[in-house]
Order: sequence, then C-alpha cells, then structure tokens
Amino acid sequence: MMHPSRLWPRRRCGNGVHAGCGAAFTLIELLVVIAIIAILAALLLPVLAKAKMRALTATCINNKKEMMTGWIMYSHDNNDFVTPNAPAGKGDGWINGSQGENWGTASGNTNVLDYTTNSLAPYLTGQIAVYKCPADKIPSDNGDRIRSVSMNSQIVGNSPSVAQLNQTYDPGWRSYSKIGDFDCPNASDAWIFCDEAMYTLNDGYLQMQLSYPAYPDVPANYHNSGNVFGFSDGHAEYHKWLWHAPGGSGLIAVPYVKNVTGTYWPTSGQDVDWYWLRQHTACQLPGVGP
Repeated sequence: MMHPSRLWPRRRCGNGVHAGCGAAFTLIELLVVIAIIAILAALLLPVLAKAKMRALTATCINNKKEMMTGWIMYSHDNNDFVTPNAPAGKGDGWINGSQGENWGTASGNTNVLDYTTNSLAPYLTGQIAVYKCPADKIPSDNGDRIRSVSMNSQIVGNSPSVAQLNQTYDPGWRSYSKIGDFDCPNASDAWIFCDEAMYTLNDGYLQMQLSYPAYPDVPANYHNSGNVFGFSDGHAEYHKWLWHAPGGSGLIAVPYVKNVTGTYWPTSGQDVDWYWLRQHTACQLPGVGP
C-alpha cells in the first residue's frame, strides 16, 4: 500500500523537503491559465457587447412605439391633425423650448419642463425617458441630455407657415398635416420620429434635403451604425445604415466626435442611406419631377 505522504505533492518548505506543505502552480501553468482566460474573454466580450446592443435597441423600439401611440392619440383629439412641427424660431413645434439642445450648456439639455408641457405630454404622462435613445451615451457639458429624438421635417401639423417654409427648403415635395395625408409614402413607410446625431441636434425638427443628396440635419447611428424609426401607422423598427464612401464611412455611419457641429453636410449620389430616407420621408407633388 502506498504511503499517505506519496499522495501529496512534495516541495521545499523552509530548510527541507516535506510532504503536504501545499501545492503550487509552475510559471508555465500560470501562463497557460492566463492565456485560456484571455481567449475566453476575447470570445465572450463581443458576444456580450452584441447582446447589450440588442437590449438597448429593443428598448429604443419600445420608446418609439410609445411616442407613436401618443402621436396618433393626439390626432384623434385634434380633428385628425398631427402634432405640430417647426424649426427653432419658426413657431411652436412638438416640443417646447424650440432652441433645443447642444454639446454645451443649452438649457434644453436638461429642462424637464420642455417635455411636460409639450403637445405630446398629455399622452406620454411621466414618460420622459422615451425622448432619449438609451444607446446615446454622449453627455453635454451640463449633464445627460433629455432628448435625442427629432421629427421628420415634412410633418407640419396645423401650421401653414411651416408647410410654406418646407416648400422653400424642398420645393415640389409634400408636407403632411393630418393622419389621412399618409398615402404616399403610405402609413407603414412614412417615418415620423428618429434619433438625430449630435452633429446637428438643436430643435426637434430634423430638416431633410429631398432634391439632391445632402443632410441639413443628420440622423443618428447609436445602434451599431443604425437608427430606430417610428412610422405613422404606429410601428417602430430598426434600420441599419449601409453606405460606406470610398476611403471611409458615409456621414451617417461615422463615429461621433464631441463638439463637432455643422450646418450642411453634402453626400454622394451613391449614398443609399440618403435615398432610403428620401423614399420614407415624402413624395413629390403631382406634376413635379420625372
């Protein structure tokens, strides 16, 4: 029978060799364990990051659905007119404080009152969080902003002056005042809300350029180079940006750099993202265009 001391590793303890002084890993064994942990981490971290992004996207979709429900309920109480929309300084928009938000210390970044007295407030009671994309982690200088969402500029509600303004911005393209106006694009294809990039976020009016490829305002890419849109039939969905310009990414897909701003961003005539947006923003007026 093997002596019990043979069952234990032998190592030098003090001035002699004793059984049972305790086992120890060799340097090679430690390096192997560290290498295995590093490999597992390299495999698991991207999976965990994707799972987290899917969860944030699901939350954002739910937020947009809540906003679309409130948007539709507003029309039911207002003779089919949808919530008003306007750029800063051009009348009442769907949010108060139309001067909006920025990278810096604009009051609209953190002013809760703007979102408890706006036109959607009675239909989104206490749901301030729906105005902010959960994947938007870029703070302004005075704290986390309340809102990242803006409205399609072709949505005007009961504002004839904004409809006229849109004909200055995009002559020959339709504006939409009532729920019943959405027959081109149809209700399931016309987007109402999406998140706007901090490059251009100020008011709640995401200005579109429909006649040629350009971005007066830039849709966001917080969700793995994608955005969540709320559509006029009440549904919401994720859309991934696809355009990558030669030598780099298209404007919508580029990473954000804090404090970068702009007033007009040209893009390529091959920019499939711009064409997708135009298709889902508005239709040309009868007799205009090819």
